Amino acid sequence: MTAAALDEFLGVAALAGHEPARLESGEQVVSYALLPTVEDVRRVMSRATAEQRRLRQETFFHPAIAARRRLGQGMHDRGEAVVFAGGTTESELDRYGIARHMPAHVKAISVREKSLRPGEVWDVSVRGAIWGIDDLEELYVLVNVGTLRMAPGSSVAVHGNVFSFCCGTLVAEGGEGDEPCTIEVGATPFSVDARSGPLHGTAGRHGTRGDDGARGIPLVTERTIIGLKLLGELDERAMRGAPGASGTDGARGGDGRNGGMAKIAEITLRRLHGRLTVVARGGSGGNGGRGGDGGDGGSGGDGAPGAKLIRGDIAPGRGGDGGRGGDGGRGGDAGHGGVSSSVYVVAPPEDASRITCIAHRADGGRPGTGGAAGRGGAAGAPGGTAGESGRAGRSGRPGRTRPGPVIFLNELPATPFVTSAPSSNSDRKATS
Repeated sequence: MTAAALDEFLGVAALAGHEPARLESGEQVVSYALLPTVEDVRRVMSRATAEQRRLRQETFFHPAIAARRRLGQGMHDRGEAVVFAGGTTESELDRYGIARHMPAHVKAISVREKSLRPGEVWDVSVRGAIWGIDDLEELYVLVNVGTLRMAPGSSVAVHGNVFSFCCGTLVAEGGEGDEPCTIEVGATPFSVDARSGPLHGTAGRHGTRGDDGARGIPLVTERTIIGLKLLGELDERAMRGAPGASGTDGARGGDGRNGGMAKIAEITLRRLHGRLTVVARGGSGGNGGRGGDGGDGGSGGDGAPGAKLIRGDIAPGRGGDGGRGGDGGRGGDAGHGGVSSSVYVVAPPEDASRITCIAHRADGGRPGTGGAAGRGGAAGAPGGTAGESGRAGRSGRPGRTRPGPVIFLNELPATPFVTSAPSSNSDRKATS
């Protein structure tokens, strides 16, 4: 680590309140701070120069970010532009909205030297439980490393936090054919939409089978020397079998929720040895739940038997009609892919060619399939009519796929600006 890098390391540690003596002894120091204003957040979280901020502001609101400016996320975007680019909070509404999220909650890590084993994941994420707050609050992670040695396949990962990573010297070990060393900017491991419940929609409840119709009431007769004699009044309607009840409809499948959000990140490398991959992605949307099957219709009751009476023949009662089958429930709608913010990677120009930037799109979820139709009930004998089957449920709507984050390498886009997802399943990848 150069003298300039050491000075920066100690300066960032001081901003985080980390004691130099503990760092000199080799300790990894972790603290949890509250920063009162957005200006304090900018001072602690960003290493960008005035010129870098100016350049970032020119492209900060690229198409995917600009498309959400009228949403609540737009206010967060403008606040992040203040922290990491040349933005200002000119709107009184923005100033009020950002102030509601202050103080900012920051997890800060400083370590002078650190080594990662092959395949090791150094997950630096933080959740709201540390401060006793909701995970939906904007949470920040600052990582300050003097020298980081990464064995093949190892990674530094953050999931769903605003991320600042500053490293004096990063040594990415390995050669051709080895697993890459990566810094991964991932999404929140939960949905951030306005609803509650699991990511994937639950299956709809199945409909219930209709009750069978009652049999017709038999004739009451008495045997005599000359034949059967009817006792009581003849009620032909009572001899008919009752119709079966309809099956109930299946319930609608639950909707999938939107995928997790990938937050803004600034990755600052003062020296890089070897090759490094920076990967960023939003979360996939949840799948819609399957609709419930419709219940079968009940069978029609059989008619009462006829009889040969002294006074003449009485025909059997007509069988009851079968009940209609219930309709299948509609499948749940799928959740949309999670939204993403930009990632800024800063490295010496001579090292930048050894950084690969990959931005994955956030796929929408799969729609829930509709429930099967309930079958019509069987006809009662004799002469009943079988019940009609219900209608099969319709499938839900698929989730919308959202573009991956735009990764900037030395203030130039290393992945494309997009407003809709690419048609292929391949990753968007660029090396600068």
